[in-house]
Amino acid sequence: MSTTGPRHLRARPRPAPGAVPVGRRLTGMARRAGGVFDDWLVRRVVTRTGAHELHDPPPPEEPPVSADLLNLLRLLGVMLIGSGETTDRVQQILDDTAGRYGADEVQFFVLPTGVFVRVQDSRGSAVDLQTASTDTLRLDQIASMYRLLDTMKHELPPPTEVTEQLEAILASKRPTAVWLMLVGNVVLTVGLGLMLNPTVHALTGYAVLGLVVQLLVLLADRFTLLSLALPVTAGALVTLLAFGFPHAIGGGTPSQLLIPAVAGLLPGATLTNGAIELATGSMVAGASRTIAGMNKLLLLAFGIYIGLQFLGPQPPDSPFGSQLGWWAPILGVLLIGIGHSWRSSAPPRSLFWLLLVLYVTFLAQQFGIRTGGALLGAFLGGLIAVPTAYLVQRNRNAPPSQVAFLPAFWMLVPGGMGLTAVSELVTNAGANGLQVLVNVLLSVLAIALGVLVGSGLINTKKPGTASMVDWLLPPAQRKTVPAIDRAVVPPADPKPVSADDGQS
Repeated sequence: MSTTGPRHLRARPRPAPGAVPVGRRLTGMARRAGGVFDDWLVRRVVTRTGAHELHDPPPPEEPPVSADLLNLLRLLGVMLIGSGETTDRVQQILDDTAGRYGADEVQFFVLPTGVFVRVQDSRGSAVDLQTASTDTLRLDQIASMYRLLDTMKHELPPPTEVTEQLEAILASKRPTAVWLMLVGNVVLTVGLGLMLNPTVHALTGYAVLGLVVQLLVLLADRFTLLSLALPVTAGALVTLLAFGFPHAIGGGTPSQLLIPAVAGLLPGATLTNGAIELATGSMVAGASRTIAGMNKLLLLAFGIYIGLQFLGPQPPDSPFGSQLGWWAPILGVLLIGIGHSWRSSAPPRSLFWLLLVLYVTFLAQQFGIRTGGALLGAFLGGLIAVPTAYLVQRNRNAPPSQVAFLPAFWMLVPGGMGLTAVSELVTNAGANGLQVLVNVLLSVLAIALGVLVGSGLINTKKPGTASMVDWLLPPAQRKTVPAIDRAVVPPADPKPVSADDGQS
């Protein structure tokens, strides 16, 4: 082939077989030299620092608290809120439970609507929360939960096992039939009527209105819209029936039927716990509970106002009919205990103990009313109810103190006096609004102060010290399980706890 012609058309000579271009050889030599230098540098660093494996990642660090224990603490917290405990008391129980499992790095911030859990160690901190439902647990659920807590004081089951039992308690079906709940609220309403206004002609009205309100409560459990407007609907419907048929239902005194009929909707426990939390320094929880209780009270009064506006002007009440004897309030306490146990599904064999706490509270309240007035009676009732319920739970087959104490709110009726005052403000143009507000606050504070003092007689925060009640009547000695080391309860998940784990 000729080599003449244009330069770009000339054929280039091909390299001999097996020959490597000079550029590639230089690149390979540079890479090999760089690898040798890297190996020398690694050996140099390992020799000086004493490290063993730089290329292997460090082993994952275990979280300070296992995910299973966190799930247990969150679920237990929201169930304690649903049982009617104050936020300070819930925090004490959670701290004690975490300490028994050796978790000292956990801190709690309890609100009426949720529980915040903060875990902190040398790596930093993480916050988790679980929202709480505003519904109150049934008495049988509260009893099962506190029996489980008592078992945890003497044994120490794995957190997963306790969580499963708590979830089973929440998912348990109501043991009381629907018809028995209806009858229970009728009996409860009649019992409250015998305490507040024991007249013969009003008994029929108590029974009818108690049945109507309980039907509304059952319907509200199925329809969300009705549950939101339940206080207004119940107040309006009770007013329409009581004032629309004053002689047939109320015996001419329809205004006396309002309080017993809507007693199941009164925010007595909410207002009392709110006042206690404000007194003990839980400002956020106490303010929220107080506002929520007052809001529900005003909604009930607004429903009464709607019913009265629909009916138009009403004549004044007729003089009371024939009053029943001195035995009527005593019989009313019995009916309150029976009705409340049916309506709220009290645990078996607990009726006797509920009645015992109710009668002791009733006697203290009546003594205070006769010696110093209604406010002193409310204070003494709250003061006596708490230690009595605490002493009752130490007997065999007796329910926990919280179960025995809750029906006592029906005796004290903290929201009843407030609703009466608000109703007077709505229906009576000449009522003094400032005096009404002061009466409401004083009534709630009297009961809250009594409950707070009574709780102080049985609770102590200092280790190694006994409460006043235990000092006077020491309980039976029981062997408790001390707090265990964290290694006994290994974490179920090796990843660090984050704020997104276990939310509900």
